[in-house]
Amino acid sequence: MNAAALLGRLKPAKRERSGPGLLARLRRRKAGGESDDAPRPRKERRPLSPLAKRLLGAYAVLALGLGGLGGWLAMNAEHTTEAWQAAIPSVEVPVKGAQAPTPPAAPPAAAVAVPVQPAPPAAVPAMAPPPAAAVPPPPPLAVAVNEPVTLTPAPVPGLVEDSRNGPLPRIAEDGRKPWQVYARPFPAADRRPRIAIVLAEMGISGVTTGNALQKLPPTITLAFVPYAERLDNWVERARGKGHEVMLSVPMEPQDYPRNDPGPNALLTMLPPERNMERLEWSLGKAVGYVGITSTTGSKFTANPDAVNPVVAAMKARGLMVLDARANPRSVAGTLAGQAGVPRAFADRVIDRDLSRGAIDDQLAELETIAKANGAAVGIGAPYPSTIERINLWLTGLADRGIAIVPVSAVANMQKQ
Repeated sequence: MNAAALLGRLKPAKRERSGPGLLARLRRRKAGGESDDAPRPRKERRPLSPLAKRLLGAYAVLALGLGGLGGWLAMNAEHTTEAWQAAIPSVEVPVKGAQAPTPPAAPPAAAVAVPVQPAPPAAVPAMAPPPAAAVPPPPPLAVAVNEPVTLTPAPVPGLVEDSRNGPLPRIAEDGRKPWQVYARPFPAADRRPRIAIVLAEMGISGVTTGNALQKLPPTITLAFVPYAERLDNWVERARGKGHEVMLSVPMEPQDYPRNDPGPNALLTMLPPERNMERLEWSLGKAVGYVGITSTTGSKFTANPDAVNPVVAAMKARGLMVLDARANPRSVAGTLAGQAGVPRAFADRVIDRDLSRGAIDDQLAELETIAKANGAAVGIGAPYPSTIERINLWLTGLADRGIAIVPVSAVANMQKQ
């Protein structure tokens, strides 16, 4: 639509507003006639229905109730908050190291102080003490498997004598014996069945020996061969970790010389004097051990004439004897007991079969023997599988009521 047409439509409306129609209405208003401002008739209000009246009444009651509740809360807000907080259970936990808040400084005293007699405190009814909680009985006295224990440093003055073969153990003037002084302590009051595990042939392989020292708990007894390289260093490291130490003295096996037990082995064909020289060569290679054993002497330990001089030497030097029973007919432990030498017997070779199941079976048999006789000894070698199964077995041993102990703790406890 163009502008001309739009103006044409607007012009009549403008004329109507200012034209004769508007003048006519003004004349009628002056004459008191029709007026646009005349009041219009009002519509009649309908009366409220009963339902509407009831709703209005309910709204009024609700408004009054809410208003009253608001007023009550306003007047009792503090009391309501305290009651609400008191209803919530709470526990005050002291924080270690926390300091109590500093109380506000007291206002300066007045020039004249008037003493006030304090009122006597109100009597507080005595509260009955709460019933004492049941206290479980203390666990049996025991040394934990991995508990660090500091052994007596070796050599102890008075317990060694110099010789051309090195320092040899001896009984002190006051009666102290090396097998007791150098032992790993274990409480005598612990009445649980005891099992000692001895790993022999230590020191032959540096890798195997280092692995055993790293992974075995200190309650395992370690028996070192006297011809091991750096033997004094190995023994010192073992005792520093808390291991009780023995010497695994080479002795003649059944198939000697095809099976060589090692240098300076004790042989049945040698006279006692020569065997004593060889024994002292072994004993002088280290200090701090509690006694001797042998896993190779299947022939030597079955010969009473060969064994008796060795037992006499152990008694004179205050050492103990562990009969490894390389031969079921070994007499080493029996002769030691008859001579009054502290002795122990190996009840099982735990790793003759290196399979995991076989090692586990031997360890389980040791538990049965210990429960029946009070003590048992297992002997083995530091093979990786042996170390693995020993560590796994030890995790539940205390729960089964059995103590793992050093070999000195079972001295003279086993039946023949």
